[in-house]
Amino acid sequence: MGLRAFIEGLIVGIVVAIPIGPVGFLCAQRTLLEGRLHGLTSGLGAASADALYASLAAFGLTIISDFMVEQQLWLRVLGGIFLCIIGIRAFVSKAARKQISSDGMRHVNNFGSAFFVTLSNPMTFIMLTGAFAGLGLVSSRTGYASAGSLVAGVFAGSMLWWLLLSVSVGIFHKKIGDDKLCLLGNIFGAILTVLGLLVILSTML
Repeated sequence: MGLRAFIEGLIVGIVVAIPIGPVGFLCAQRTLLEGRLHGLTSGLGAASADALYASLAAFGLTIISDFMVEQQLWLRVLGGIFLCIIGIRAFVSKAARKQISSDGMRHVNNFGSAFFVTLSNPMTFIMLTGAFAGLGLVSSRTGYASAGSLVAGVFAGSMLWWLLLSVSVGIFHKKIGDDKLCLLGNIFGAILTVLGLLVILSTML
């Protein structure tokens, strides 16, 4: 049962992570400008947030999950503002290629920002809950071991997607000239800013 739960969670994790959204653009931008490792740490933050939401769904932690859903308006507003800040900083940045692969705090920032942006979208939790319920993966008879295997599978599936994205985009990190990298960085910054504004506007509709 543990292996089966892990494989099912792996599939769910990939499906949840694949849709291109703000974190996808964030991961791609950091991979292009700073290298695969920086994109990968951003993906690790997103996968960790997916695993946290999967834990709420798999272990039935309704008090916390209900609070997250009830506060989703403010979470989305904060997430949108955060995206705008990241996007604007990327857009106005003049650095074409950042040689800071050894900067540990940069990796912490990459992880934390991707984690927060993912966590600020409660739709991830709703998608996971729907997937678990629709596939019959969670019930009152689900044991802690199976639930833990399911959560581990979601994390592994999500992380697998971010690994593939970082490796694929990272191919162009050293092949594109600084001028084009700078332009692409500005484009990604503009996209992230627009996405942040759309997230904020969506809370007003």
